[in-house]
Amino acid sequence: MKFERPEPVDTDILVCFTCGHELGTLGSVKAKMLAAYERMVKQAQQRKQ
Repeated sequence: MKFERPEPVDTDILVCFTCGHELGTLGSVKAKMLAAYERMVKQAQQRKQ
């Protein structure tokens, strides 16, 4: 990904490289990815039991 600054901040808006669709801010995308990862881990633990 290309950012305007060398260090991206959570308020930077992410845009799809292919179609230009705005995905949201870096902070909101991080939060969504973390929530999805936590759900995946929880489901994996339930399957092991």
